[in-house]
Amino acid sequence: MKFENKFVLILVASVIIYAIFLFMSDFTIFLENISNFKIEYLPLILSLVTISWIPLFFKWHMLLKNSKLDVPIKKSLLVFLAGSAFEITPGQVGALMKSQILKTSSNIPRTKTIPVIMVEKVYDMISAICASIIGIIILELDPILIFVAIVSLTIIFFFMYYKPATEKFFNRLVKLKFFSKHIENISEFHKIVKEATSLKISILSITLGILYWFIIGAATYVILLSFDIDVLNYLQIVSIYTTSILLGAISFVPAGIGITEVSITGLFAINGINISTALMLSVMIRILTLWYSVIIGFVSLKFTGGVSLKNN
Repeated sequence: MKFENKFVLILVASVIIYAIFLFMSDFTIFLENISNFKIEYLPLILSLVTISWIPLFFKWHMLLKNSKLDVPIKKSLLVFLAGSAFEITPGQVGALMKSQILKTSSNIPRTKTIPVIMVEKVYDMISAICASIIGIIILELDPILIFVAIVSLTIIFFFMYYKPATEKFFNRLVKLKFFSKHIENISEFHKIVKEATSLKISILSITLGILYWFIIGAATYVILLSFDIDVLNYLQIVSIYTTSILLGAISFVPAGIGITEVSITGLFAINGINISTALMLSVMIRILTLWYSVIIGFVSLKFTGGVSLKNN
């Protein structure tokens, strides 16, 4: 199935899920809450969401340069933004399309870019888990969640830095249909991954990732303020947003649609926000963060000159 058809299906499914949320809530309260939105906050919200991409772009471009891939910064930025269009794929595996874009537009072998993208996503996961641990502590959730998060980090670092485990993992990986087509030189693949997971690069990448979560958390905080809701402080909102996004990601549902919104709603409700208001807020937060970035991604995709959705 073509990606454009999959996108339409995901979009339709999202509309249905949001419609179900509307049906579950008090429609009168929902409309009243929407009408309370202060439009003057919109430029600030979208500006913060846009600014949150800066540390992620620095991380992406740094990983390319570290792998000796000389991509002009303008092209690198367009490819990075285009990757946002694929955030709606399960587990964001569609981010691998960035490899195809660079192959088509700059003739850079996929063998060189696929490991960079994979490492980039691993760093995203690590920074999300780190931010989530902070959130779990702040929200005073079940301590078992901290244990699960720490175990998850331990497993990730084990496969990143224990050479026998790393080699075994990648040897199995390249036997999969997709990777067997695009990874011709496994030794080069290993080399790029090793260079991208040096201690210095790891610390910088994880720090930039955590910075992203705090900036996008600020955008979420302003969204609540735009509805005159200030029962939660900034750190609580960062915690709720990060934890909800992580829950949506590990569900492997496209973009965590439904799972993330329900998580945000539930955590807001636990912290004293009316359920109908919480449902409305969860939908607005996702529209102004996820769907805004997806739209920017598709616009950028048109300017990369490296992929046609109809043919790829």
